[in-house]
Amino acid sequence: MQNIHQILKQYWGFDKFRPLQEEIIQSVLSGKDTLALLPTGGGKSICFQVPALAMEGVCLVISPLIALMKDQVYNLNQKGVKATAIYSGLPNRVIDTLLDNAVYGKIKFLYISPERLSSDDFRVRMEKMKISLLAVDEAHCISQWGYDFRPPYLKIADIREHLKNIPVIALTATATLEVVTDIQEKLLFKQKNVLQKSFVRKNLSYVIRQTPNREQTMLDILSKVKGSAIVYVRNRKRTKEYSDFLNKHKVKSDFYHAGLEPNDRSRKQDDWIKNKTRVICCTNAFGMGIDKRDVRVVIHMDLAESIEAYFQEAGRAGRDEKKAYAVQLFEKSDVIELDKKIKEGFPDIAFIKEIYESLCSYLRIAFNDGMNRSCDFDLGNFSDTIKQNPVKVMSALKFLEQQELLYITESVYQLSQIKCICSKETLTRFQEQNKKLEPVIKFILRTSEGVFEDFVVVDEQAIAPRLKISVEEVISQLAALHKFKIFNYRQRKNKPQLFFLQNRVKKEDLRLDRDFIIKRKQDFEKRLKSVRNYITENNICRTRLLVKYFGETIAEDCGICDVCVAQKKSGLSAEEFSKIVAAVENELKESPLSTTQLIEKLKLKTEYANTAIDYLLDKGKAGTTEDGKIKWQ
Repeated sequence: MQNIHQILKQYWGFDKFRPLQEEIIQSVLSGKDTLALLPTGGGKSICFQVPALAMEGVCLVISPLIALMKDQVYNLNQKGVKATAIYSGLPNRVIDTLLDNAVYGKIKFLYISPERLSSDDFRVRMEKMKISLLAVDEAHCISQWGYDFRPPYLKIADIREHLKNIPVIALTATATLEVVTDIQEKLLFKQKNVLQKSFVRKNLSYVIRQTPNREQTMLDILSKVKGSAIVYVRNRKRTKEYSDFLNKHKVKSDFYHAGLEPNDRSRKQDDWIKNKTRVICCTNAFGMGIDKRDVRVVIHMDLAESIEAYFQEAGRAGRDEKKAYAVQLFEKSDVIELDKKIKEGFPDIAFIKEIYESLCSYLRIAFNDGMNRSCDFDLGNFSDTIKQNPVKVMSALKFLEQQELLYITESVYQLSQIKCICSKETLTRFQEQNKKLEPVIKFILRTSEGVFEDFVVVDEQAIAPRLKISVEEVISQLAALHKFKIFNYRQRKNKPQLFFLQNRVKKEDLRLDRDFIIKRKQDFEKRLKSVRNYITENNICRTRLLVKYFGETIAEDCGICDVCVAQKKSGLSAEEFSKIVAAVENELKESPLSTTQLIEKLKLKTEYANTAIDYLLDKGKAGTTEDGKIKWQ
């Protein structure tokens, strides 16, 4: 077995491990099932990649995100380590070849999506592989009480029956105490074994700003905090709008979301990593697997739906352990919307059934049909068609997914594929009668081995210059061959995929677990209330609030969040400062008052009153009237 420190130096260039990494690795190498709980940026991938390189055989990695798989495979290949990934959208021939390579070749890391575990082809090949380690990334997805439950993860327990003496390492950045227990139970840990790094980020200052003008506040923050930045936005359209706004004000910015072409996404990501672009305005599709250590500020323009999601995204700031900021912007209407979402935003059984029926009709799935059917799926278009709120629709679809009726992938980039579906004699006659299409037919036959037996990948951009025609003309000609039933042509796609796992039934025959839905609703409400509490609480250290959510208690306040900084300026203890701020809040909620009136009414020292007022003004909790009084916003 290779020395783990030599492996770390050889492949990553590091002389020593980060805190807790070595303990996790040694736990895995001793054959123990291990749950590694490390915050974002804590170096989770090294915790399974290093021991896998020290052991003989293949490391099987289960990951829910295609983009994350691709990034890790690319990074390993760049280090000279043979790794590959199998995910939805790959042609069957390619999947067969990759599985054969894992069985007979020198593949060290095989990444698969959890859905692949149900495939008979995979199960047969897996039993022939010499697997040394099972790594489960984003392990919180296995827990029904986690914020991102994915039923295919439950299939992992089945394959453990075939990998009896193989240790499992489960990795996640965010898990409550309940989820930590659930992960170990669902993965059939032989004994409980959690290695956890503190959730406290000593260099990361958490800040909340209530503001009526998010764009201007974002610009002000970026003018004060220099260096690389991420701006998270819930809406794809607004990623571009915010980016345009920043560029207009001379802040070099770009936008990113899952609806962009893969080449565009790669270029934008690379430009930001290389600091050619300072700010990336993006949806949560951005950031997974990206290890950029010098991000100085992460700004959330909208509220996340869980503390877990917020903590993970905010944690992309300051991975170099230098001072960084995580800023959440909001206005009053956001809190109202959050309260409304808690009360109304969760679908009931009747609504879920209506969405199921509408979905089947929208995708033209007949009764008693649809099992194993894959369809391109545009949530926005579907929601517009049935005139329903897309957030509520997505919640209903998540339930259908959790009840194992269907599942939805992230955007899948699938190369064009083609297969000859006529006899060779028919093909010859067709060429003679259609001379215009003959060059493209000959090119495909010459360059695509096996085109008569199965679908093969076809690259329109490579064909165009060889035939001296445009890419559009290549696509047009291939579409014509499809129409004439000479070839079956599947044009490349970059859309989310929806897979039906069962045949369509009548909505009244749709069996849904009512108790499960009620429990999920309770958990959903609990998570949203935690978000509300985090953004509206003005007297408790932000770090203390966040880590408490994950079951961690800290002895001292962080000293660097907005609450702690304001308290320090006052010269008061945290408890004294909180009392003064609460007293000022109560008075201002009654009626606007001048500073002098507040001081007299509350019998405060002038400097204490001014610090409390400045704090509330800075937070956007208070404002000023035309005559200079302080008012509650």
